[in-house]
Amino acid sequence: MRLDRSLCQELTSPRREMDSRRTEWAFLVILLVLSRVVKVHAVSYRVRPESMAVREGQTATLRCAFVGLTAQSVVFWEGPPNFAVISTGREVDPRYTRHRITGDPARGEYHLEIKDVDILEEGGYRCSTLGVTEKAEVNLNVVVPMKKPPRIKGRDVTYTAGQPMTLTCVATEGNPLPRLRWFNATKLLQQTSENVMAEVVSSVSLDLVIPEVARWDHGKNVTCVADQGYPDLTTTMASSTILNVHYPPIVRSRRQTLRATEGETLDLSCDVDSNPPAAVSWRKVDGDIPGNAENRGNELRLPKLSRSAAGGYKCLANNGIMPSGEGSITLIVLYPPRITSGFEDKTSALAGGEGFSLRCEAEGYPKPRVRWRRKGTKLYFDNPLEFMQIDYDMEGDYECVASNGQIRNAVRQTFVDVIGKPYINTVSLKVSVRSGDTARLVCEILSDPLPEETRWLRRGPGQQDKPVTASRRAGIRQEEKNSASGVTNTLVISHVGRSDGGVYVCETTNTFGTFQREFHMEVKATNTQAVVIASVTVIVLLVLFATIFICIAKRTGLSERVRREKASTPDLTLPRALPPLPSYMVPVGTDDVDDLELQDFKGTLKPRPPPRTDLEPYSIGLSYPSLMHPLPPYSTVERQRPDGEDNMVDSPYPEDPWETEGFVMPPSLPLKHRADKSINAITQC
Repeated sequence: MRLDRSLCQELTSPRREMDSRRTEWAFLVILLVLSRVVKVHAVSYRVRPESMAVREGQTATLRCAFVGLTAQSVVFWEGPPNFAVISTGREVDPRYTRHRITGDPARGEYHLEIKDVDILEEGGYRCSTLGVTEKAEVNLNVVVPMKKPPRIKGRDVTYTAGQPMTLTCVATEGNPLPRLRWFNATKLLQQTSENVMAEVVSSVSLDLVIPEVARWDHGKNVTCVADQGYPDLTTTMASSTILNVHYPPIVRSRRQTLRATEGETLDLSCDVDSNPPAAVSWRKVDGDIPGNAENRGNELRLPKLSRSAAGGYKCLANNGIMPSGEGSITLIVLYPPRITSGFEDKTSALAGGEGFSLRCEAEGYPKPRVRWRRKGTKLYFDNPLEFMQIDYDMEGDYECVASNGQIRNAVRQTFVDVIGKPYINTVSLKVSVRSGDTARLVCEILSDPLPEETRWLRRGPGQQDKPVTASRRAGIRQEEKNSASGVTNTLVISHVGRSDGGVYVCETTNTFGTFQREFHMEVKATNTQAVVIASVTVIVLLVLFATIFICIAKRTGLSERVRREKASTPDLTLPRALPPLPSYMVPVGTDDVDDLELQDFKGTLKPRPPPRTDLEPYSIGLSYPSLMHPLPPYSTVERQRPDGEDNMVDSPYPEDPWETEGFVMPPSLPLKHRADKSINAITQC
C-alpha cells in the first residue's frame, strides 16, 4: 500500500506544485490589494498551534485561535505538500475532502480537523492571518505501527570458540522507522551505529559484533528490540535468539583427593563441560585400572577397594574440538597396619650385657606409628626396643604395637629371655628380730638357667666366711622354692640369741657364674625386759615429782596451815545413832567395841586403821591386828610368761656355736635398800 501511495505521490507532485504556486501568487495579490484598501489592525494568537502525532486512520485536530480579528480578517491554513493553502477563512479547498475548519468564529477559533489521517497528511502545517508578525508552524506525525517484529540475520549459524560473530537486526516496517537495540536478557549490549536504507523500501538495521566468542557465550539469549518511540500509539516489538557456540571439553574433578578404607565401594566422578557433548574415558596413571571397575561415563565405580587400587586416575574427554579435556584424581586407600618384621617369638639376651636392640617394622596407610610395650602394662618404649644394661627385671613378654588411627592396631608379641649368672633381687637386706624369736633371711634369686647350688655363709672377723649349717648351730634350716623367674632360698634360724646377730651371705652359682649378697641381722631385747625398764622409769619419775611437791609445800607453809585448820575443826556430831558393827568384824570374846574410833570421810563412816609401824614401801594393803579374822593384805605379783620365756635373754643352748661370749648382769641394789634411800631423800627435803 505504501509503495502505491509513493508512486502516486511522485506522479502527481509536479502538477500539485504548479497549482500551489498559482494559489500563492493569487493570495499575494489579494493581500496587496487589501493592504492598500483596508487599514490593518494588530492581531495575536489566543491558541497557538502545537505539533502532534496521530495513528494512521484516526482523526487529527490542529487547534488555532486569534485575538483582534475584524470582519475583514482572513485566516489561512497551509499544509503539505510544501505548505499548500488548505483553507481560506472557513472554506476548505475542494481537493482536501477529509479536511474541515471547526470552532467558534466569534472567538476567533479556526481549528483544522483531518479525518482518517493518511501517511500523506504527515508534514508541516501553518495557521496565519494578516497582521501576525510570526506565523506558527507545527508538524503532524502520522504513526504507522509495525506489523511484525524485526528480523535477525545469522541466528542459525553455529560458531566455534575463538571465532568472530556478527548478528544483524533488520526492521522494514512502520512509520517512523523503529529504533533498534540489542539486549542480553535485561542487560543492554554495546551498540553500533544504525544503518538506515531508503531506497525502494525504507528499512533500518543494527549489528551485534563479538570479535571472539568464548564458551561462556554459548546459550546466551540475545534480543533485538524495535521501539518507534510512541508508547501510547504503538507497542515495542522484539526478536530473540540463543547463541550456539562450539568449544572443547573442560574437565573438573569434584574432589582432587579421595580417601577411602580398604574394602569399601567408591565412585570416582568428574564434571565435563563441552559443546557438543564429549565422550569420557578413564585411565590409571601408574598402572592398570582394577579389573572389577565399572566405567559409567563421568563416573568410575571401584567396588571392594584394595590397597593396590591407590594411585592417580585421569578423566579424559574428547568432542572433536581440540584440545581434549583432562582431569586428575588421586585415590588414597586407608588400611590398618600390618607388622612385617620377622623377629622370633622368643629372643634371648645376656644378663649384664650391653646394647640390646630389637626393631619392629610395619606397613599401613597412613604410615603407622610403631612402639613397644610390656605386656599387661601401659608402659611404652620407642622403636627399636633398646636396653643399655640388661638385667633379669627386663625379662618378660613385650608387644610391638603399630597404630595409624584405623579401627584396629597390629600387635605382635615376643618373649625376651634373659640368661646369665644369677642375681639376688632381695630388697630388704637388713633384718631385725627379737631375742628368742625365729629369724627368716629371704634370698630371692633371679637366674636362667636355675642355680646349681645356693648356700649361706656367716661373715666373721677379717671377712672370713663360714658355712651356716645345722651341724654348726642347732635350729637352722634352709627352705627353697622355685618360681617362674628363679629360686627363693630362705635361711630359718629358730630361738635367736644375741650371739646370732651379724652379717650373713647368700651365695648362688649356675653355669654362667656366682653371685653373693650380704644380709645384716640385728637381735633386739625381749618385751619383758622392756616392760621392766619402763616400769622402773615411771616409778622414779613419780617419786621425783612427789619430792618436789613436798619441798614446795614446806617452804610456802601449806602443811602448817592445814594442821591449824584441822585443830580448829569441832567434833563430829552424829544426827542419829550409829548402826552396830557386823558380826564378822567383832573379835571373838569381846563385848566392848568402844576402843574402835570413827572418822568422817566424805560423809561415809568407816573404821580407822591403827598406825602401821612395819609399813613396807612396796606393799599395799590393810591389816587389823585387833580383829579375830584379819583381811589378807593386798600385794603386787609380777606376771610370768609361761615356760619362763620372759626371762630368756640369751640363746637356750649351753654353748655359742659361732664364738664364746659371756653375759654379765649389771649390778643392782636390793629393794629394801632402794626404798630406804628414797625415804631419806624425802626426809632431808
